[in-house]
Amino acid sequence: MKHVFPAVSVALNRTLLAGLIAVSPVLANNLLSAVGSGVQVSVAQAQITAKNKHAGEAQRKFPNVTESFGKKITEASNFLQPQDESVKPDPRKAMQMLKDMEANSGKANAYEKVLLNQYMGYAYLGVEDYAKAIDSFNKMLALTPNMPLATEASTIRIVGQLYSQLDNPKKALETLLKWTEYADKLKPEDSYMFSTLYYQLEDNKNALLNINEAVKNQEAAGKVPAESWYVLQRGLYFDKEDYKSGLVVLEKLIKHYPKAPYWKQLSQVYRMLDRSNDALNALETCYLMGGLTTEKDIVNLAYSFLEAEVPYKAAKVLKKGIYTDKLVEPTAKNLKTLADSLRLAQNSKESLVEYERAAEKSTDGELIIGLAQAYLANDKYKEASKWGRDALRKGGIKRVDYANLTVAQAEFELKNFDEAIKFFKEAGKDARSSKIAAQWITFCEKEKQKQEIAAKE
Repeated sequence: MKHVFPAVSVALNRTLLAGLIAVSPVLANNLLSAVGSGVQVSVAQAQITAKNKHAGEAQRKFPNVTESFGKKITEASNFLQPQDESVKPDPRKAMQMLKDMEANSGKANAYEKVLLNQYMGYAYLGVEDYAKAIDSFNKMLALTPNMPLATEASTIRIVGQLYSQLDNPKKALETLLKWTEYADKLKPEDSYMFSTLYYQLEDNKNALLNINEAVKNQEAAGKVPAESWYVLQRGLYFDKEDYKSGLVVLEKLIKHYPKAPYWKQLSQVYRMLDRSNDALNALETCYLMGGLTTEKDIVNLAYSFLEAEVPYKAAKVLKKGIYTDKLVEPTAKNLKTLADSLRLAQNSKESLVEYERAAEKSTDGELIIGLAQAYLANDKYKEASKWGRDALRKGGIKRVDYANLTVAQAEFELKNFDEAIKFFKEAGKDARSSKIAAQWITFCEKEKQKQEIAAKE
């Protein structure tokens, strides 16, 4: 069962009970009109609007309460909502009084029975027994038309809310749709509530129609819709894979309710829409807000920076994640990514440190050859040869010819020409490096001859 919001809460109970201070038809009418001001609306396969079928109905006539009944019901109402604010409400005491009155209601007129059931419903609300509250209100509604029209309408609305509270959205929707037959106009809050009911019933089409109406009318009034409204609207668009419309809503969420998770989702949507620069900016904003709290998040951000050719930021994020925040495990792979980022950011000294840490933790020749190549690029030829040979021993290298070339070039710079020629020959076994290897071998042999001649002199 999808559960979006509680239709009736303790706060609502207090709101309902707060008006129970009089029992005349006029006051009861005014009371329930005020209580019913947050009603909701919607229609099957269409956006619902108010359709007051009772607009032309003549004013109802029903008997007044007797003086004795009026005193008793007023006393009961005082237990529900004491006149003295320092006194706590006692709905159970009110309930007992109302039950006693009901037991002696043989001579009660139709309107007095309406009030008995109405106040009993409020008493059950006070103890949060919603099922019995519904039962009392339905008994009251069965006595129509012996009550003000506004009383009947508002009670139907309350019953609908209570069904929602009891996780019965179908019955809630049926009841609240009936309420629209009494309403002159619907408020944005009403459309939102109907949207949530349709959503709970997995009718996303009508849910979207109604939340769109709620948001549109709220914005037209110059007001910012509640965060939950945008969240529901966004989710419904994404459910139907309408990412462009969902993006519009998500951007409103971020404007009015700027939270890190929304920035993270914004980045994901931008990426889906091939807006990679915007995706990276949104993800970085999420990071700066403290919204990236897992290793996967941090590493993904680093890769995104590398992809965007911003290695400095990639290195900064990874270094902080590994060594300061301890969010990223210092695995060989993560350390190599950090080393790559530092190297690309022209920080060769730190990159070598991280490459070596990565190599020490790795049995992967592909990773280790990266270290060897970094040493070669930094004129550290002994280290380049050492790690290059280690990579070749451990295997798993995509381009073995490159690994051999790395060792060969390091040995050449060390003037170990025989070793250099040996590794250049190995590299030349790959057709992709045969030409360059042959050139190097020729060059090595010439340099070796020069070395030998110099030694004889």
